[in-house]
Amino acid sequence: MLSYTIPAHLRGDTWNGIDSVTITLSGVPVNITDSTIRMQLREDVDSPVALELSTNNGHIVISDGTNGVFQIPPILITIPFGTYKYDIQITFPNGINKTYITGTWQIVPDITQ
Repeated sequence: MLSYTIPAHLRGDTWNGIDSVTITLSGVPVNITDSTIRMQLREDVDSPVALELSTNNGHIVISDGTNGVFQIPPILITIPFGTYKYDIQITFPNGINKTYITGTWQIVPDITQ
């Protein structure tokens, strides 16, 4: 499992997203074709979901499933400022769930609202 801190971002600004994420296991791409990918941000493990990006809501796009590649398109970030925990979980067509990436993301206050 990979741990990654997303660079801090200003609340109220459009985040550029991530152009390409490749899921591998021992250096071999994992086939994610027809999978569901979800990324949830929470202040703490038991906190309510502040933001969910997923293949279901169009905020995560599988761009090359056979080679384990997906992207997160740009999105306006309007959640309250703070430091959030997140993970990225993949549900494969056979029902198996795997979490491949975890980390934190700081949303900082903006002046112009």
